[in-house]
Amino acid sequence: MKRLETSVKVTGMGVVTPIGIGLSQFTSGLKKGTTNFSRMEFNHSRSSFSFPVAKVNDFNLSGLIGEINVNERIIEKTKRLRNISASTSFGVYSALEAWADAGLTDANIDLTRVAIVSGGTNTQQASLKEIQDKYREKLQFMNPNYGFNFFDTDLVGVLSELFGIRGEGHVIGAASASGNMAIIQGARLIKSNEYDLIIVVAPLMELSIYEFQGFTSMGAMAVISEGMDPSEICRPFDEAHCGFVNGQSAGCMILESEEHAAKRGKNAYGSIAGYGLNMDANRNPNPSIEGEEKAMRSAMINAGVNFQEIDYVNTHGTASKIGDKTEIEALLSIGLEGVKANSTKSLIGHALSAAGVVESIASLLQMKYNFLHPNNNLINPINDKIYWIKEESKSMVLNYTMSNNFGFGGINTSIIFKKN
Repeated sequence: MKRLETSVKVTGMGVVTPIGIGLSQFTSGLKKGTTNFSRMEFNHSRSSFSFPVAKVNDFNLSGLIGEINVNERIIEKTKRLRNISASTSFGVYSALEAWADAGLTDANIDLTRVAIVSGGTNTQQASLKEIQDKYREKLQFMNPNYGFNFFDTDLVGVLSELFGIRGEGHVIGAASASGNMAIIQGARLIKSNEYDLIIVVAPLMELSIYEFQGFTSMGAMAVISEGMDPSEICRPFDEAHCGFVNGQSAGCMILESEEHAAKRGKNAYGSIAGYGLNMDANRNPNPSIEGEEKAMRSAMINAGVNFQEIDYVNTHGTASKIGDKTEIEALLSIGLEGVKANSTKSLIGHALSAAGVVESIASLLQMKYNFLHPNNNLINPINDKIYWIKEESKSMVLNYTMSNNFGFGGINTSIIFKKN
């Protein structure tokens, strides 16, 4: 894979997670190793169902936007948004924060050279089910907005209107690798010189009971038993790992060409040094050592670095028994024995299609503030050849970080970020 020739900078970020809404709260939560795991309860056909989840508490878009440095026009337009899903609301907040964080509120930029890439498909399942149930017996009275807001492109349209963007916009679906794939696509668009700036957004993937039960039935999601402490169930890379725990998160990154950022005098969190992606010819959810190894190796070649220069890996780390084992074997196979690593999912759960963006934000925040966050519940690692960050955060200067995300259907992605 050809090495990137022009630097793609990350100049702004925004985030919503169970351990903090906004960059400041999220950074604090990462440093402290905060968690917020609980239960999601459903009643269905006279039966009760309970699933583990990392929840976002007290999210209200209208109430929160006053804390973001965007102009009154955008604030008023946002407050007038009606009949949008929780997925879209989370995406809007993270995009507004990223836009302000990048210093774009009053910037004079060519909006025809700005594009939007949204990571994740089928992200509004819970909201859609709620509307369908409500109008099941009175279908003729359904709100006409349903005719367009069930599309995943609704978020793309909302952001285009709020910011006045007139470049291209689209949605990318790659299962749990959707976030990373959106970042990679954003970098490609800048490399093509078609655009100066890309909004890469990954909205909340809100699950209905059907998705929760589907993941549980296939053995991918951890099962919560009566009397079990929800905070102890998410255990990436620990001997007691038993499946992933869903986490309610969304994130946004502003990608910008080095030249465009320099003209604005804007400093960056870091640059996308390289990436690797492939499929391993397998429709099923089981991972592939060869596919993951190839993605990581391609990312290093693309970045022009060797394994000794990788300071830290933000792992895919879902707490799946076969997934954790496979990722470790892939890391060791490319020479990363002893590399420092953790799993952001241990703190915020698995954000599914939003995971890549949110975990890349976590990687860049750790790089900026020179620390590595704890890996919750990692007491007895399944393999001690990796330098795991366990109970407490660790101070460390990071120059190159790798962020991995792998998706069902044999989709493997790895991104390397470089400190400025």
